[in-house]
Amino acid sequence: MPTSYFDVDAILAEEELIPCTTLFEFSHLKHLDPDASIGGGRSSSSKKSRAKNYLEENSRIKLPLWALEKWANLGFVRLQLPRHYGRKARERLEADPGDADLRKKNERFFLAGKVLVDLILTSSEKVATAIASSPRWRQNARRTAHTRALEQVSEDATLLKRTLLKTFAGERLRQMFNWALSTGGDDDVSHFLAKLTEMEKRLFHTGATAVANKEHWSVFGSRRLVSANASVNKRRSLTANAQEEASRVASPDANENGPKRQRRQ
Repeated sequence: MPTSYFDVDAILAEEELIPCTTLFEFSHLKHLDPDASIGGGRSSSSKKSRAKNYLEENSRIKLPLWALEKWANLGFVRLQLPRHYGRKARERLEADPGDADLRKKNERFFLAGKVLVDLILTSSEKVATAIASSPRWRQNARRTAHTRALEQVSEDATLLKRTLLKTFAGERLRQMFNWALSTGGDDDVSHFLAKLTEMEKRLFHTGATAVANKEHWSVFGSRRLVSANASVNKRRSLTANAQEEASRVASPDANENGPKRQRRQ
C-alpha cells in the first residue's frame, strides 16, 4: 500500500472495489453481501437470529482496497482480480493497448493495479507461510485447496503486473510522446486525453509544457541574460568583505614600519 497519507491519487486508487471470498464467519457483517436475504420481524429460533447477523463462510463480497489490507494479510479473505484486470481483459489490452479507453475502467488504472498486485503477492506469501508452518494434523483438504487458490491468484497477479508495465511503457507511451511533442497551442487533443488515465494525463501535460518552454526559449533565448538582484547583491557583499579583510591585513604592517622610519631619521 502507498505510505503517503496525504497522497490524493493513492487515496482515490484505493477506492477500487475488489471481489473476495470470506474464509470465516463474520458477525454483524451480513449487510456486506448484497445477495443475502435479511428478513424482518422477530424469530424464536436462535439459529435463524444468528443467521440474520452473520456473514457466512465462502460468501463473495466486494470491498475497497483500503478495507481489505488487514483482512488479506491475516488470511480472513481470499482476494480475486476485478473483471477489468482479469485474463480476458489482459488479452484485449495486450492486443491493442493504444486504443483502449482505460479511463472508463478506472481513472487511476495503473496505480490501482499496482497497489492490488502488491497486496495480493504480500498477503499470499504471508498466508502460505503460515499454512506451511502449521502442524500436519491441521493441514487438511480444505487448507490444501486454499493454498492452491492462493498460488493461482498470485500467478494472475504476476501476469497482471507484466501487462500493466507493457501497456504503460509500450504503444500508449509512444502515442503520448508523439502528441505531447508535436501538438501546438491550437490543436484539439481532447479526444486523445479522454482515453488517458490521470497518471498519463500528468505525463502528457509535462511533455507539452516542456515543448512550449523550449519554443519560448528558441524565440526569446538569444537576448542578453540579466543577473538576478540577489546574485548581484551577494557579489557586492563578497567584494566588500574581501576589501575589508585586505585592509585589516595591511594595517599592522603600516603601523610597525612607521615608528622604525621615525627612529632612523
